[in-house]
Amino acid sequence: MKVMAVMLITGLTLTAWGFYLAVFTRLASEGGIGGLFTIVSLITLGLLLLIPAKVYIIIRLTSRKPPLKPE
Repeated sequence: MKVMAVMLITGLTLTAWGFYLAVFTRLASEGGIGGLFTIVSLITLGLLLLIPAKVYIIIRLTSRKPPLKPE
C-alpha cells in the first residue's frame, strides 16, 4: 500500500509538472522537438504511474474484508 501511495504522489507530481511546462512556459514553442519530448514524456510517465496506483488503491479500499473470528 505504501508503494502505491508513493506511485500516486509521484504520478500526480510528474503529470502536474508536465502540464505546468506546457501551459505556463515557452518550452513547447521555443524548445523545439526536445521541449515537446520533455513535456510529453513527463505527462506520459506521470499517467503510467498514476493509473495503476489509483486502481489498486480503489480496489483495496472498496473490497470486503471477512469479519474477525472471536477467539
